[in-house]
Amino acid sequence: MLSLEPGGRNFNDKMQATFSVEWAILGGVIGSMVMAIWAMMVSLISGKGFWVPVQLIAATWFGPQAMMHMTVRIIVVGLITHMMVGAMFGLVLAGLFVAFRIRSGPSRLLWGIGCAIGIWIVNQYAILPTIDPMMATHMSPWAFALGHRMFGVNTATFFLNPIMSQQTFSSAH
Repeated sequence: MLSLEPGGRNFNDKMQATFSVEWAILGGVIGSMVMAIWAMMVSLISGKGFWVPVQLIAATWFGPQAMMHMTVRIIVVGLITHMMVGAMFGLVLAGLFVAFRIRSGPSRLLWGIGCAIGIWIVNQYAILPTIDPMMATHMSPWAFALGHRMFGVNTATFFLNPIMSQQTFSSAH
């Protein structure tokens, strides 16, 4: 099994700077679901509709059709896309914790927030205008930024789970 554990060493008995790939992915998926729920609630309260953020994500693949015809396929593709991106960034965040030996809870939370805000800035102003212009113009920047912050906090908090920190594997297994 693959591991993000550097050199097979534990840096701190209480808070290991090690993660299994599976747990890193799960942490990112959980963070992405918290972010999605936030975006869907903001969208509902603002009168746009509960599923609009998911439809906007699906517009990456379907273009404007995703906004005109809400189907199960569009919702499923939007949710899966968001979870896959979250899984990828969960791996990135866990990798950063290992590479920089970030062990303490407060440091992990700050790194989680900082990385998530960095992801938001790049996404909002560089990536989305190119790959999903509808989402770039229809998501409220403050809500999108806060959603990314929630992703960072929740993913980093998941990585503080003592059960998770015991789930370390070496590539020999």
